[in-house]
Amino acid sequence: MKRSTSIYLALLALFLTSWVGLVLIPYVQAGRLSPDVDPDTKDQSPTAYSGLAEQGRQVYAANGCVYCHSQQVRSRAGGSDIDRGDGARRTVARDYVRDRAAYLGNSRMGPDLANVGVRHDKADWYYEHEYSPQSVSDGSNCPPMRFLFEKRKVVGQPSVEAVHVTGDDMPKPGEEVVPRHDAKALVAYLLSLKRSSYKLPEAPEEAAPE
Repeated sequence: MKRSTSIYLALLALFLTSWVGLVLIPYVQAGRLSPDVDPDTKDQSPTAYSGLAEQGRQVYAANGCVYCHSQQVRSRAGGSDIDRGDGARRTVARDYVRDRAAYLGNSRMGPDLANVGVRHDKADWYYEHEYSPQSVSDGSNCPPMRFLFEKRKVVGQPSVEAVHVTGDDMPKPGEEVVPRHDAKALVAYLLSLKRSSYKLPEAPEEAAPE
């Protein structure tokens, strides 16, 4: 009986120690982080998401984008992300202080998106990519998200929001493709992903090796 009690207490102690080290301490450390404030301009980095971009974060999660895309740039010592153009510096914990959940990702079937708003700064590119990925990224294995759009007949003048689509997915004459609200929100979120566009003291830009 005493032996069983000792084993039980040892396992409990092991569990509690692991929980404190892996859950509690990181939670406390991350909870102390706040945006970096420029002493001269008082600007905060990272900035808060707009209301539409915050809705887009939810669209991003709901449609499983996190399963194919990461949002974490490794240092040069840890990989080729910076040399590939994913960002000018590694991402750090402070980059995610505005996020209720950090979508770090668990695979890279698609490109890293931590700084996609820097690489592609035009909303039209995203709309066409969402509707017909292969028309803007040759060989892309990203599935189209046409349910985020409405294909309709043109009545009067074409909509200023009509998506430019090329190739086999081009709408028929007299038809147009326009984004629904969730498509606009998702694009606003992706355009906001510019984690290397601001400086953080703990993550300076990394120079290319000589």
